[in-house]
Amino acid sequence: MEMRQLQYVVALAETLHFGKAAQRMHIAQSAFSGQIARLEREIGAQLFDRTNNRVTVTPAGEAFLPRAIEILCQIDEAGAEARTTQAALQTQLTVGLFADAAGELTPLIIAAFRGAMPDVVIRFRELSMVDQIDALADEKVDVAFVRTPVVDSRVDVHELFAEPRFAALGENHELASLDAVTVEQLADQPFAMASPEAPSAWRGFWSMDDVRGEPGRVGAYVTNVSESLSAVAYQGAVDTFPGAAARMLRHPGVVYRPLLDGSSAALAVATRRDDQRAHVATFTRIARHLALSSLSVVPGAVQPGDAPTETR
Repeated sequence: MEMRQLQYVVALAETLHFGKAAQRMHIAQSAFSGQIARLEREIGAQLFDRTNNRVTVTPAGEAFLPRAIEILCQIDEAGAEARTTQAALQTQLTVGLFADAAGELTPLIIAAFRGAMPDVVIRFRELSMVDQIDALADEKVDVAFVRTPVVDSRVDVHELFAEPRFAALGENHELASLDAVTVEQLADQPFAMASPEAPSAWRGFWSMDDVRGEPGRVGAYVTNVSESLSAVAYQGAVDTFPGAAARMLRHPGVVYRPLLDGSSAALAVATRRDDQRAHVATFTRIARHLALSSLSVVPGAVQPGDAPTETR
């Protein structure tokens, strides 16, 4: 049973004429008659009597008609509710923030978006290592600031800038006395490792599995940055952080040291794949523009294409 068949039944019951009903529904009379007959076969009851060149509604049709009208009204109401919901979604934007978000560029992006679309209500949601992509794909946030690598077909990733990475160390750690550390010095240390529920490519990059070629030692499993800093401060673990996070995320007992030869960390705005809503596109466009025009506010940051494979 199809919605159009219900519409045909109502039109025929109102006109009691196949030709007029077909004309109202913008369909050939033969096709219209065929759809009515098909519906009658499907439900196993004759809805209309076609005798003596007249059309009348049968008792079965009289019983069927109110239900058909009710169903069509419910479909119309559901469509109206969906349109209202869609309109509401165009007037609010939920931004997912992970750790330091876009660093010092974040307030500039938010302020510029508010100026460009003042009628859109902005909400914020804190993301973890585990849900930063799922929250976007599951429509809990509309856009998200994320650190790459992101390998997920559900989202589009727009890189804004890249910056050096830093080693996060306990203040009494053996490497904390150095002005800077190398990948070789850090790689064999026990890491504050992102939970196995986090995206594998992402967790491997930040715990240097890509350098090692295999999983490293686990100092602690963590699901968010706060847990990572606690593991570094109190459990002897180490971790790597982007430069903005090293500046903005301070924790008692934790020090940051430049990672001399570590690959750069890229910051991106992520959106759902093919989400073309105006406010989402505007947010992304503003973020990309400011990453070109105002990147100097983020110390050490460069355009993604200008980032060296290794920072020296």
